Amino acid sequence: MLGLVALAAPVAPAGAVVGGAAAAPGTYDFVANVTIAGSFGCTGTLIAPTWVLTAGHCGSLTGLATSGLVASPAAFPAAAFSVRLGSVFADGRGGEQHGVTRVVVSNGYLFTNGAANDVTLLELDGASRVAPMPIAAAGERASWASGTLATIAGFGLTAEGASAGPAAMQVAQVPILDDATCSAADSSYDAATMLCAGYAAGGVDTCQGDSGGPLLVPAGDALRLAGATSYGEGCGRAGHPGVYARVADGPIRAFIAGVVPGAFAPEPPASTSTAAVVPPPATAAKKLKPAHKTTTSAKKNAAAKRKAKKKATARKKAAAKRKAAARKKAAARKKAAARKKAAAKKRAAAKREAARKKAAAKKRSAAP
Repeated sequence: MLGLVALAAPVAPAGAVVGGAAAAPGTYDFVANVTIAGSFGCTGTLIAPTWVLTAGHCGSLTGLATSGLVASPAAFPAAAFSVRLGSVFADGRGGEQHGVTRVVVSNGYLFTNGAANDVTLLELDGASRVAPMPIAAAGERASWASGTLATIAGFGLTAEGASAGPAAMQVAQVPILDDATCSAADSSYDAATMLCAGYAAGGVDTCQGDSGGPLLVPAGDALRLAGATSYGEGCGRAGHPGVYARVADGPIRAFIAGVVPGAFAPEPPASTSTAAVVPPPATAAKKLKPAHKTTTSAKKNAAAKRKAKKKATARKKAAAKRKAAARKKAAARKKAAARKKAAAKKRAAAKREAARKKAAAKKRSAAP
């Protein structure tokens, strides 16, 4: 059990402090407190009456066993999970508690894809009374454009490397950044399956324990789910925005639609604009809570190892190809030499035969 706690909420390098504001009772009821084998592990979001969305590394057997370094869709046993909803308190008082009957990890959550497709779906043992948080509609793409001020929430740590989480859910706001900025900050960033958000100066971010928690965006007078906490370099560090699974479009949206088709907001009328872009404040006013995320440095190391292995394999293949070509050339030369030798032998035999006939003819002509 202690080992599982360490896996579910790996300790990040100490340093930066990430603060957050406690959520008021009765708010964010759809944010799930996910425990694994009786210990706090991750955060999640109720996206349908019987389905909670959390991080891939929170549901993957290998993801949990390696703190997200070895991704695979092999699911951790459903019986090990417990989900609390409808309460901002870490102990779940006043809310609902559910068991989990099925764990569905994205089939794209693979070691070869790094941290891409970092989502898991948990099917509850019964319908929740809490109103689900719908995933943004395809027509609401402008609602999570670069510059949008998004809300993040979770039950994770409030300081990088802290030994325990807060008594209540923490919430804060961070600006969504463009893909170019995200890629510049993190070489393993995948624009097809990820979003990133945060201030250049840091100070507001998710942290250990927040993995799978929501990245919420305004769509008119409502909120929509656009991302799920995935990973980051520490918590709230300057120049290192948090990375979130991109749930509202691309491969992850397609995966969710195949399992929970009712998880999405209805498409808005064609004439309706849902853009709600807010310029990021000059200073980080509100701080967010920590999250369960895996660290970028570890993922970069894993990516570098995979890259080196691919290069080594490519070199071996190239060497084998060169050897095969050399053997083929040698065989061709040997065959050509044999043909040449046979031709020469044939010519010599023909020459001897001609000489023999000539000698025989000369003998006959000399006879009396």
